[in-house]
Amino acid sequence: MTGIERRQSPRISPVGLKAIIKLETGEAPVILQAEVVDISFDGIKIKLQPQDASNLEGKIGIEVFLPDSIMPLSFIGVLKHFNQSGELGLRYVDCPVVESLDSFMFQCNKLAKS
Repeated sequence: MTGIERRQSPRISPVGLKAIIKLETGEAPVILQAEVVDISFDGIKIKLQPQDASNLEGKIGIEVFLPDSIMPLSFIGVLKHFNQSGELGLRYVDCPVVESLDSFMFQCNKLAKS
């Protein structure tokens, strides 16, 4: 039996979507590489190395790149959950412009179907 899906927008699982995570610390920003597990209009789930996930808190800068594009979609998120395998769920708090997110999600949907 599966849990009840409470999301209002569907999750899309694009193939080959990469993300850069930027953490503002006291000294220099920390930059981490991640792979997108799924993305929706409300948030994103990414996969990091498990040791990279231990110090994530507060607002997190995220840039997501389509495989054939050099232009990222950038936004700020907050950590909602993470598990021991390095998967993190982030909710957008500084959401990109609706048109940009809609266009990006359309491209992600094409990647998920390929």
